[in-house]
Amino acid sequence: MNQNKKSKSSENKNCPICEEKQNFSFTYQNFHYYKCSNCGQFSTYPFPTESVIKKHYSSRFKKGNYLLLRKYAKQYSFVYNQFVEILKKRLKNENKTLKNKKILDIGCFTGGFLQLLKSEGSDIYGLELQQEAVEIANKTLNGRVFNANVTTYNFPQKKYDIISLLGLIEHVPHPMELLYRSNELLKKDGLIIIQTPNSSSFLATILGKFWPPFSPVEHIHLFSRKSLELALYKSGFTNLEFVPHWKKLPVGYVYNMFNNFGPEFHFILKPLDKILKDLNIPLPFYIGEMIIVASKK
Repeated sequence: MNQNKKSKSSENKNCPICEEKQNFSFTYQNFHYYKCSNCGQFSTYPFPTESVIKKHYSSRFKKGNYLLLRKYAKQYSFVYNQFVEILKKRLKNENKTLKNKKILDIGCFTGGFLQLLKSEGSDIYGLELQQEAVEIANKTLNGRVFNANVTTYNFPQKKYDIISLLGLIEHVPHPMELLYRSNELLKKDGLIIIQTPNSSSFLATILGKFWPPFSPVEHIHLFSRKSLELALYKSGFTNLEFVPHWKKLPVGYVYNMFNNFGPEFHFILKPLDKILKDLNIPLPFYIGEMIIVASKK
C-alpha cells in the first residue's frame, strides 16, 4: 500500500488551471486524485474515456442521480429560484428583471432552470449531452434545447446576456476550454453564473476523500475557491461574487442521493431507510458547494 502511494506521488500531473504540478493525494474508487499545491485544484486520473462516460450517464439517467433529480423536479425548483434571485441582484443600474435577457444554460438537463427563466420572460436556450434529457426538455421548451457540445456547436444566437454553468464545470475534462468558450459567447459586460463543489470548503477539508463530491466518473475536476477565481480571471472574467450554496431539499432526496455521492454516508444511515427514503420534509443542506457570478471584461 505505502509502496503504491509512493509510486503514485511521483506521477506528477499539470494543473489544468495554473499549470503547476499536481501531486498525488489519494485513491478513491480506483481513481487517483491529484492536488495542485499552488491553487488547490483536485483532478482525477486517468480521465474516464468517452465510452465510460456515456455508459455512466446512461446508467445514472435510468436508475441513479438523474432519475432522482427528475423524480424531485418540483421540489428542486427552490434551488433554481436561488439562481434567479442572485442574477437579479447582480443586474445593477437596471430594473432587476431577466425579461428579454438572452440566456444560455449549458448542461441544462431536462430544462428545469430554463422553464423558470421562461416564466421570467427570458429568451432561453439550452445545451445538453444526454439525448433522453433533451427530448424531455423540448416537450415544454419548443426546440430551445440542443443535443450538442458547447465547444463545437454553431449557436442560433451569437451573443448572450447570461450563461449558466450549474453543476457542470466539475464534469468536463477540459474546464478552461469551457470557460474560454463561454466568454466568447457573452456580450460585453455579460454575466456568467457557476455552481460547483468547493474543495477548499470546511466540509471538504474535514471529510477528506469521503467528501461526497469526490465522485468518479461523474466529477473529474474539483475546484477550490482560489482555483476557480484564477480560472475565471484567466478566461476573461472580472467582478467575482462568491456565495456558499445552501440548498433547501427534501430529506428523502438527500438520503437517496448519498447512494450516488457519498455511499459511505448512505451505508451509515441505512438502518433508518424506511423513515428516510420517502421523507418529503424540506430542510436546508450544505455539502460544501459554491455559487459564483462574474462579468465578462
